[in-house]
Amino acid sequence: MAFYYMTIFSLVPMAVAYGLLLLLFWCVVRLTRGIHARSAVLGVVLAVFIVLPISEESWIAWNFARACDEAGTFVRKQVHVAGFYDDTRTTHAGQPTADAARSFDQSGFQFLEMKGQNKVVRIDKVDGSWKSTVLDRPTARYHFRITDFGTPWAHNIVKTQTVVVDTETKEEIARYTRFGRSGPWYFVSTSEPPYACDGPGRWPLARGDLLVYESALTPTTK
Repeated sequence: MAFYYMTIFSLVPMAVAYGLLLLLFWCVVRLTRGIHARSAVLGVVLAVFIVLPISEESWIAWNFARACDEAGTFVRKQVHVAGFYDDTRTTHAGQPTADAARSFDQSGFQFLEMKGQNKVVRIDKVDGSWKSTVLDRPTARYHFRITDFGTPWAHNIVKTQTVVVDTETKEEIARYTRFGRSGPWYFVSTSEPPYACDGPGRWPLARGDLLVYESALTPTTK
């Protein structure tokens, strides 16, 4: 299972918890004198007290490992396209900046569509430069979207997912799924380090890319 990081500071609340449970167990020992099957009762109580402080972490780790079985990069189809609609990015209708134009050139696509202010902005390569046009709705056939971003999946576990959709066939041609988790009650640190997976056993650091369109959409100019 995918157990979370342990720090030296985490030993403090764990020590306090086990100390209190030890005191409580001592009280149970005294109160159960003369009770029938006392050894069995004490055995059950001791087992519960041992497991109790780490039960939350065990539950999170088990669920996280199960979630990671669903994670990964899945490309059902690769297509050559002139451009696509990127629902994850926003832009303005004015002339693209030099840095933006450079990133568009590096993408290799002939056009890109993105969210604008209450509209859609289409950016086309015309005579060697990028020109913006405002549209009422996307015209590109393929859409890149975020379907989940930090969506609760289970206790202390969140899901992030991006997809590429063929809007004509409604087919999901590519998907990237990642899960992240946070620490249990006893985790103490100056910061919370990332712990994520994008495939079975691929933790604590996810190694895939949210930009799954790079695996499914190939510019026709390439």
